[in-house]
Amino acid sequence: MNSLKSQWKEKWVNQPSLMLITVVIWSIFIGLCIQAGAVLFTFIYSWFNPIVAQNLFDGLNLYSLKEANPWYYAGVISFVLFILGLKAYLFYQMIRIFLKINLVHPFSQEISKLISAVSYTAFQIGVGIIFASACFKWLAKKGYELDQVYSLMGGAYEFLLMAAILVAVSQVFKRGVELQAENELTV
Repeated sequence: MNSLKSQWKEKWVNQPSLMLITVVIWSIFIGLCIQAGAVLFTFIYSWFNPIVAQNLFDGLNLYSLKEANPWYYAGVISFVLFILGLKAYLFYQMIRIFLKINLVHPFSQEISKLISAVSYTAFQIGVGIIFASACFKWLAKKGYELDQVYSLMGGAYEFLLMAAILVAVSQVFKRGVELQAENELTV
């Protein structure tokens, strides 16, 4: 326990900006977990009390969809929970990166793998949002009102762009690991 406490103290002293960013990422992660948990709780509760579907989360009203077709209702909420869960997981992976990175020797195989994992998660979120949006548009053509659902998910292309940028950063880190290993061998 003391070693963990001393590691945190050392990181705060040596890398305060990274630790500050880590605290911000933690707060976003916790917020996304609360948001996903609230949607899940109200979704489950709406099966026992259908009135709850009028205000699932932040004004999201899917009562008419639930009354018309419970299967579509469950599908829409499943898409939303999937996207929110992936977003929370993305920020969890970012927390791991910021806790592991060391500014003295920033290039490591582990950090490179973590950045690659974050890029794959961002790609999954982007593709998931595109697929969910297509399904929501299909439901809208059938006459269901789903305009409020889009605000919970965000934009797909931002996540796809982030994934592309992180793939490039991951490649830079892989090359940095190689150069760092070469440098250690020559010294």
